[in-house]
Amino acid sequence: MTSPLTRMIESAFDQARPINAQLELTYKCNLLCSFCYNSPKDRHELDGEQWLATLDKLKGAGTFTVTLTGGEPFVHRDFFRICQGVRERGMVLKTYTNGVLLTDRQRAERYADFGPFDTEISIHGADAATHDRLTGVRGSFDKLLEALEVLSSLGVKVTLKTPITRLNQTQLPAIEELGERFGYHVTFDTNIVPADDGDLGPLTMAPDKTFLVRFFVDQVRRGRRGLRPRPVEKMKQNCGVGRTAITIDPYGDIFPCVAWRRPIANILEVEDLNALWQGRAGTNQTLDYVRKVAEEVPRTTLIHHPEGAFASFCPAAAEKETGDPYAFYEASRVSGLTKLEAFEACQRGGDAAKEEQENEDPLAQSPDKA
Repeated sequence: MTSPLTRMIESAFDQARPINAQLELTYKCNLLCSFCYNSPKDRHELDGEQWLATLDKLKGAGTFTVTLTGGEPFVHRDFFRICQGVRERGMVLKTYTNGVLLTDRQRAERYADFGPFDTEISIHGADAATHDRLTGVRGSFDKLLEALEVLSSLGVKVTLKTPITRLNQTQLPAIEELGERFGYHVTFDTNIVPADDGDLGPLTMAPDKTFLVRFFVDQVRRGRRGLRPRPVEKMKQNCGVGRTAITIDPYGDIFPCVAWRRPIANILEVEDLNALWQGRAGTNQTLDYVRKVAEEVPRTTLIHHPEGAFASFCPAAAEKETGDPYAFYEASRVSGLTKLEAFEACQRGGDAAKEEQENEDPLAQSPDKA
């Protein structure tokens, strides 16, 4: 039976409504993560008043959930004013943060008063040596634990997220135990992506394939995730790019998702975002193009590879790595082979029942800030 949430997502896809907006308030950050994909520019960042006007335009376009991210969103001088703007407009508030500034209880209490639906905080290791090496700032691990203590005491919902790298891949059970200590669930991101400017340097931090096979098998056997092939021949789109997802960077540039940095327009120059997003074919070449690619990728690319039904394929990553958004790039190929091998291992191990669990809706997936 289809859930109301799934029906809402499917309807948003059909109508091309940007129900999920990711607002990159600033590229300033108090950490120096080695695999960060932000690409700051020497331009003026939007102030609070401009972000509030942006929220009005998003609401008019049908946006339901607003995620405040960065950089580090708490660094923005008008962060709390923007939080208030989200809630006053009846939209769901989410935040991606490194948590460091939430060691200040007064700041954390002020944030908690807005009733955020979720606060996603990155944890990069089970100890200070690993976490601080990946964040590039000594003491960041201790501050993170202090912030989690404060947030837990205030009852703030937190999801801990760990991008799996070659440096922390052996620490995942210990990271889960840390999450349990504060009453928080940990999710693991297996995809490291290129920087927004096309720099492939972050990919050197990716975990090794042998480890990932074991990881996926373990996750299935523990009931943490489903693992089965996507029906690529029946898929309407590969992802929500240019339809249900919209990203706006600190300078007001609008992108069809967080990964595909093809600007559609600048929010300061758009009077009616809904008219732009819902415009007939030919109105905006970028939107037309990315939607076309998302529709065609399952049948032009994924269907021709046995591992394509399992691959985490991102046209934006394909374009950054190869210059062609249709190319079955190496990281996607490896992700598909890894999950295919894990799937076959689970079948041999008699885990057929668990393999029937639903994957996350592939149409709802989008890259998140780490």
